[in-house]
Amino acid sequence: MENKTFFGENKWAVLFTVLVLAAGTAALGMQGYFAQGFKASPMAFADMEIKIVFDDSGPQLLAYMPASRLSGYTTLMGDPVPGGDSMVLGYEEARDMTAESNVTISEALWGYEIRDFIGQKIRVSGMLKKTGSLIDMMHLLPRERFERFGPGEGITVKLTDDKMPKFFYTINQDGSNWPRGVEFEAGGLVGFRAQNERRSIVDLKLGSFGLQVTDNRTYLPLVLGSKEAEMMREEGLFSEVGDRVDGFFGGNVVIAGVLKLTGTALDMLHYMPAA
Repeated sequence: MENKTFFGENKWAVLFTVLVLAAGTAALGMQGYFAQGFKASPMAFADMEIKIVFDDSGPQLLAYMPASRLSGYTTLMGDPVPGGDSMVLGYEEARDMTAESNVTISEALWGYEIRDFIGQKIRVSGMLKKTGSLIDMMHLLPRERFERFGPGEGITVKLTDDKMPKFFYTINQDGSNWPRGVEFEAGGLVGFRAQNERRSIVDLKLGSFGLQVTDNRTYLPLVLGSKEAEMMREEGLFSEVGDRVDGFFGGNVVIAGVLKLTGTALDMLHYMPAA
């Protein structure tokens, strides 16, 4: 198959490579190379499976996408489709991991090995250009490797009316799978459960105050990651903890909390209780 992702179409990458090779090897993550991008189609999320696995370095966002979806993606380096024993990095992961590992241009061009990624050895065979979506934080894997990295916490994708993907993390009834180390900017875990009585009453404790909704509707508590909360505020969907949002993906919610910024994929998620 003709490789158009680097040599054929990416003239800036070619120029960058020439300059770096002329000057000597350098860590990719320190360059302005990670600047240009493209917009990912919302349909990219239709066949995607996503999970978060927590390790000592924090939450790792893993995804499987069929090769037919990935093959049209533009890369900085390598192929957009991972091989049987490799992974492709989203823009932000590529930038961060190459900087942390001091990856040289030569290693990036031909692929390099990570000896301990969530306890396993795996090769990086490609790096995607910026998409402006959660894909930028993903480690894209072939199905077998995606499954081998453990169950993790599954992330559900829902599309808004204008085809914007939104990501949901389901919290167990006992709260046992709250992400590690997160702190609340507002609201809190107290009362993060809905007690429904004949479909009409929800009684919640939000931090230091209580809220009872009796509008003949059932409201479920919703906690927002920092960036998702910022976007929802900009869209006028809510302003502070305790606000209700009607018709939220076919249901009704009350904002029970907003998390502090983590600098990870956790910032982009919605957290809701299991049904």
